[in-house]
Parts: sequence; structure tokens; C-alpha cells
Amino acid sequence: MLEPITTESWALVTLLLYAVGRVNTQAIFNRDPYESRRIAMPGSRLLKSLVLYQMLKTDSQRGMVRTSEESQDVQQALGGQLVRNTLSNAIAQRDLDQMIEAWVLVLQHDGPYIGKAGKKFARIAAVDASLIKLSLQAFDWAKYREKTGAAKITCVFDWVKGVPSQFVFTASGKVHDMAATVALEWSAGWTYLFDRGYFSFELLTVLINAGAHFVIRFKEGVSFRVIYRNQIPKVALPAGIKELVTDWTIILPGWDSQLMLRLVTYRLTDGKRIRVLTDRFDLTALSIAQLYKGRWTIETWWKWLKQVYKVKEPLGVSENALPVQIVAAFVTDLLLRVFKHCGGFKGSLYEFIDTCRDVLLSPLDRLGDLRKILRAVALLLELPQVSAISET
Repeated sequence: MLEPITTESWALVTLLLYAVGRVNTQAIFNRDPYESRRIAMPGSRLLKSLVLYQMLKTDSQRGMVRTSEESQDVQQALGGQLVRNTLSNAIAQRDLDQMIEAWVLVLQHDGPYIGKAGKKFARIAAVDASLIKLSLQAFDWAKYREKTGAAKITCVFDWVKGVPSQFVFTASGKVHDMAATVALEWSAGWTYLFDRGYFSFELLTVLINAGAHFVIRFKEGVSFRVIYRNQIPKVALPAGIKELVTDWTIILPGWDSQLMLRLVTYRLTDGKRIRVLTDRFDLTALSIAQLYKGRWTIETWWKWLKQVYKVKEPLGVSENALPVQIVAAFVTDLLLRVFKHCGGFKGSLYEFIDTCRDVLLSPLDRLGDLRKILRAVALLLELPQVSAISET
């Protein structure tokens, strides 16, 4: 249930945490038989607290608690002050699957409000993993190399909306990327983009059986037989692609000799040759090349996530603390994208987030032009007493 809001509590933190609370994530946490014992920190309150952490300039539990002690806005939005021991225990013990399910619920609720990135394709997702380096001395569960630690996160990234749609956490960074794919779900009609590290007959079989499609970097040394050499039309090439080299229909004798696939080869402007395997025959060779080239959007997003949000500063040393925080970062990023798009902010997303952090606890009536943007967001969220935010 949403906390009551008064006109005195209007601040950006109120809007942000109200946006979290208007999705009934607590219904998910209530399925936990131990939830009734967590009066001080139920699951939905922990999610709000961790979203708040992503917005604060502090990187410690002590700083979070101090902020809640000093700000009535924060206390009202969170439903009371934070207590450090309670917060620490909640981060260490909260079930990760429940947190992921809560994030997915928020994504389903608020994802439709995100502005699409103007892509000409639809139902496209990139799949990739990234390492989060950690001190092995402090985080002994993050096994990676002899003297360094790292955890791994694997995401299915919605290429059009620019946000992840699935998430798998692997405590040991040295586990192969393929290990996480068994926990992912593949949707019929979607096309998934992979680097060659994911090339596996077993994975491709799973995708085909699910009715999904793939565009994947072809692995050297895999035998194939050319059935048909398709003609390469003369077309204007986008930046980064120097030429389309071949477009072949092939079979892979080592896998399924009856299954026709397509092997597109193109050359980058630096001379590097890229070979891409796909089961899609309805697209042009250039479109296939562009799709694989677009896979790099997830690499850019990884950098964004690590630079803008606190996924490298765990609030606790337990194995559970980091992935729980990552989920909260996903929720925060999603809502801020919604705020920017629906409020009509004209600058970059980074500029918007940076501005929001600066004015997080400031009264809305002192925010100048940003007030109009936040009023538009409040109208969208159907926030009570929205008229409290002046239009001028």
C-alpha cells in the first residue's frame, strides 16, 4: 500500500519512490513464509531503499541512514527512518529471485512508457555477460583469478527500448558465459544477437525449438557446406561497414544436415572480416550485418550501468548484496528513463539523471523548469494532489 503524501513532502525523491511503490511488488514478497517476520524491512521497502541508494551521492549504509534521519521527505517516502542493522540484514538475506521478479513486475508496468530508440527492427534482443571486478580479500566468494575477484552478470537486453529484460547473476566470474543461458527464457518470434562465445549447437537448437531466431558470430573451425550463393546487391552502406562480401545459404553437417541457414560475411572499414550465422532469410544481407553490428549496444549499456549506478560499491560483503543492488539499479534506471521521456526533458539521459541527483531532496517549487517536467510525470503517475506542483 502506498504511503500517504502531503503537499509538504513534495520533492523528487517523493515522486521516484512513489513510482516504485505504485507497483504492488509486496504481493511477490508476501509469498515468502518469513515475510511476516520482516516488519521493519519488508521486501517492497527494501526495494525503495535501494533505489534511494542509487540516487544518493553517498556509497555507504551509514550515509543512507544519515540521510533518512535528516530528511522528512525520505522518511515519509520510505515509511520511516532506516536502521542500519535492519538494512544490512535485509540486503544479506533477501531472496534474489523475489527481487528479480519484483523488477520484472515494475518493467511490465512502466516499460510501455519508455520512448523507443527509433530502431527500424522490432523484437530484437542482445545477450551478453559482463564482469564486475571486486576485491577478492573482501569478497572471497567472487572467485575469478588467483589474486583478483569478479562476479558476472548476464543480461538479455531489449535492443529497441534500451533496457534489460532478463538477468542472471553468477558469483564466480570465471564461470563460462554459456552457463547462464540455461536460466534464460527465449520468446517465439524474437531474434537474439550473440557474440561467438555463445556459439553452441545445443543453444541454437533450444532457440529454434522455442520458435526464436538468432544472429550469431560464426565460430572459426566449424565445418559447413555452401548450398547457394546469393547475389550481393549494390546498396549504400552505413558508417563502419566497408563492403558486403558474401551471402550464402549453407548447412552444418556437424549439426543438422537438413537445416538451411544463412552465412553473411561483411568487412569493416578497418579491414576486419565478420562472418554472421542466422536462420532469418526474410532480411537483406545488409540488415543482418546491421543487426550484428548493433549488438554492441549492450556493451555500451554495460559501461553506462557501471559508470552511472552503484553496482561496484556493494552495501554488504555477502554474496547476496551485489545482485540485489544490481536489480535496484535496473529499477532506478527504468524509472528515470520513464521520467525523462514522459516529462519531455530535452537534454541527454545522463544530464537528466545528474540533475535529478542534485535536486533529489529539494522542494519542487524551487526547481524552475524542471518543475514542469516533474509535474508532467506526476500527472502520468496519477499522483495524489498533483495540483500541488505549480505549472509556472
